[in-house]
Amino acid sequence: MEAVAKPRLCHILGIDKRSGTNFLFRLLNLHPDCLGPGPIWEDHFLQHADMLKAYTTRVANAWKPWWKVEDTIGGQAILLRHFGDAIERFLRRQITQERPNPPPHILLTKTPSVEGLDLFFELFPSAYLILLIRDGRAVVESGVRSFGWDYERAMQRWRNNAQAILDFQKKHRADTKRFILIKYEDLVQHEERTLRTLFDFVELDAERFDFGAAQALQLTGSSDLIQQTGALHWNETEKTPSFNPLARFSNWERSRHQRFNRIAGTQMTQLGYALQTTP
Repeated sequence: MEAVAKPRLCHILGIDKRSGTNFLFRLLNLHPDCLGPGPIWEDHFLQHADMLKAYTTRVANAWKPWWKVEDTIGGQAILLRHFGDAIERFLRRQITQERPNPPPHILLTKTPSVEGLDLFFELFPSAYLILLIRDGRAVVESGVRSFGWDYERAMQRWRNNAQAILDFQKKHRADTKRFILIKYEDLVQHEERTLRTLFDFVELDAERFDFGAAQALQLTGSSDLIQQTGALHWNETEKTPSFNPLARFSNWERSRHQRFNRIAGTQMTQLGYALQTTP
């Protein structure tokens, strides 16, 4: 299977599962200049990139200083970047000759994890990066309903992932044209405005996008489907009038809010979310 085009990669990384990466992917994929062909629906490449970093470190440490490898052909950083190039070539193999012309400008790929985020630009210096965050309470509650998560561990994991994003922002605060942070809540409440912001970021013409089709997009993988069908699935389903993904944690009692605030309150406020502080 040979790729016939080399579109720019756009990575969508979610703060955790249940953060809306699938929803955002499906919305962007409606743009005629975007393509998310599959079969790699969640790539997980960055999530395991620490092994590539360790490998290149050990290899580079084995080179003799008098060989002057770094001075002549580049050192560990260049070697690691070549691994990133190989990953991008592999992702582009999803574009086959059967795909219509002209080729897409953007190839979409996603992972509901920010593990390995600190290595992103070392591997993919020319790729677009969209970081998708969601209110930690909604992520936790949706994960409990969908996958049987433990509340305590889910709160801790969200906190750790949020801190990784905050650290990444601080480290790359001068690189705002290379990545963008999007709230799931903005995508739900201000869909067109948020999508236009994203199209501007990835340098696509928003006027070529069908915003009506985006509003009509059906549900896939929502935790609400468990109540309707008894099981989580990714088949398209009509939205019901009661669908409200922003109210996932509306049944939380005060003690659970207090526990969440103690665990993840600092990261929540730093990411721009308001905490529940009233009885």
